[in-house]
This record gives sequence, structure tokens and C-alpha cells, in this order.
Amino acid sequence: MLSDDGHCRTFDATAQGTIFSDGVGVVVLKRLRDALEQGDTIHAVIRGAALNNDGSDKVSFAGPSVSGQAAVIALAQANAGVDPRSISYVEAHGTATPLGDPVEVEGLTQAFRARTADKQFCWLGSGKSNFGHLVAAAGVTGLIKTVLSLEHEQLPPVVHFEAPNPKIDFANSPIWVVSQLTPWPRTPPTPRGARA
Repeated sequence: MLSDDGHCRTFDATAQGTIFSDGVGVVVLKRLRDALEQGDTIHAVIRGAALNNDGSDKVSFAGPSVSGQAAVIALAQANAGVDPRSISYVEAHGTATPLGDPVEVEGLTQAFRARTADKQFCWLGSGKSNFGHLVAAAGVTGLIKTVLSLEHEQLPPVVHFEAPNPKIDFANSPIWVVSQLTPWPRTPPTPRGARA
């Protein structure tokens, strides 16, 4: 699970594992109608969420299953009422472990494939390549990164990504790794969709 060289090479062919670090993140959540009524600055809108426990499908306590990943992603998309084709960015868990990255990408692929056969239309990133797994703050950090990417209309690259992990079938997936600073402009009237 731990990287031998102290680098988290998320989705890369040389990925050896993750590194652990500490962090904290805080976001303020409010119902959209309340934020609008009170004149708050709104940085992003969370349209749907989901959680699950894939229990006996998992290969280990810390190892996710493809079916569990696909199910929770599909549920989040359904709860949000969005077409997967409208999602142009996914902020992934991206641990750079031999099991984690391939399972996560296959789960994403299966969830998107339920409604579209399109390939490589959705960018994939992970903040873990910058500073490792922030343990309890990992999820909120990904949310903050996604909101900042929306605000600045740019997707930062996945650090240390040079060549795709050969165990991941990116060529036939709807997603592709952000390997350089990438413009992510607004395209009215359709809002940009992301998953964090």
C-alpha cells in the first residue's frame, strides 16, 4: 500500500502505492434556496451524493470492489439527476496502489457505460499525487480542489503522471488523466459537471 520512493504516482505505469500525510479542510454547506435568499456567494452546487458499503464483494477491508465502486457512482449520478455525458471532470480517490487505481477507473467506466459509450470525454484527476493521502481530510480536499478548478476554469495536472498504468484500459474508458494544466471554461447554458 505504501510507496517505496515516497511519491504518489496516481494512475501512472510506475505507481507503487500511496504516502500518508495529515491535513484538514472545511467547507460550508447550505441549501441552495437559503443561500440564494441570503445573498451568499455560491462557489459550487452539490446536486447529488451517495454512499455504500460493498461488504463481501471487497477483496479486503481496505480494498474496494469494482461492482461497489460502479454502484455508488451510478447512484450519485441518479441522485443528481445528471447524464454521465454532462460530467467533464472526476476528482478521484487515486491512491496509486496496484489495486486501488485500476478498480476505481473500472468502476467509473462501468458507471458511465450504463448510459454512454463515448470515450475519453471526461478528465480525471487526484490531489493525492501532490501531497499523499490526507486520511480523514482526503474527501474534503478533493471537493475543495474541484470547486477551485471550477472557479479558476482550469484543471491542474496529476503530478508524476507520465505514462498510463497498463492495468487500466483508458483507451476504452470515458475518462482520461489530466497530464498538463488544462482549460476548463464555462460553456453556457450548460453548467460544468464534476464528481469529487
